[in-house]
Amino acid sequence: MAVTLYGKIGGKAAVNAAVDLFYKKVLADEKLAPFFEGVDMAKQSASQKIFLNMAFGGPAKYKGKSMREAHAQLVAKGLKDEHFDLVVKHLGATLQELDVPEELINEAAGIAESVRGDVLAGPENEAASLFDRIGGEAAVDAAVDLFYQKVLADDSLKSFFDGVDMKHQASSQKAFLTMAFGGPAKYSGKQLRAAHEKLVSKGLDGWHYDAVMGHLGETLVELGVPEDLIGEAAAIAESVRGDILAGPEKKPGPNIPKNWELVRGCDSCSKFAILRGPEGRVRLMLAHEDGCSESN
Repeated sequence: MAVTLYGKIGGKAAVNAAVDLFYKKVLADEKLAPFFEGVDMAKQSASQKIFLNMAFGGPAKYKGKSMREAHAQLVAKGLKDEHFDLVVKHLGATLQELDVPEELINEAAGIAESVRGDVLAGPENEAASLFDRIGGEAAVDAAVDLFYQKVLADDSLKSFFDGVDMKHQASSQKAFLTMAFGGPAKYSGKQLRAAHEKLVSKGLDGWHYDAVMGHLGETLVELGVPEDLIGEAAAIAESVRGDILAGPEKKPGPNIPKNWELVRGCDSCSKFAILRGPEGRVRLMLAHEDGCSESN
């Protein structure tokens, strides 16, 4: 079963360690250090940890500025592609030092590259975010409303939305697409995997995802969005296919000795277990994790 990059690199602890080491490298780079003069680095690091947590497929808690807005002052100071290249280089070196496998480093670099345009757009640069180029909030709202009309009229998809509050669903989707397209980041919902795991358990698969992509494309065509921007939107949608279709994440189970059988585990932690030995008697109990709500 597919796992998000966040999970594959080691979750919150790994992201936090990576950000701390990354900024040490950035601040030691004489070409990059001037961009951070006067910056509260504790606050900067905390914000970056939350953003990467979300960008790598972890719990979505980032509520900061859009990429373009957050970096506008740096662009005004002269931030260019050559500086972005150095940032990507330091990110790669950081992950290597933390023993992250090469394929995951490449995946992280791909995510970083996907926001290069927004980061370097600047306050007055014509290279605006996709959100701005398709028409901003009004365009996203219209697109989501028409998109769900198409989805709910599709016999192969509408059953996935039985019992769903579509007003709330549309509102959440508008907030997510605003953020994904480079607009103001106001999405505070579940990560994509958690948000769609019930649909996956109902049978959502790649075939259904293709149908959703088709309706998204048709929606944008009907709204007069240029073909190149439709392609850009489709690429963003494709980039999250793996997370959406990953399904429920299985918790790691307790460490069970060979030839022993699990009699009962814990729903709240991964360590507690009552085990049955090879001779058939229940005789071993493994303790709960510290702080487990079921330990009392």
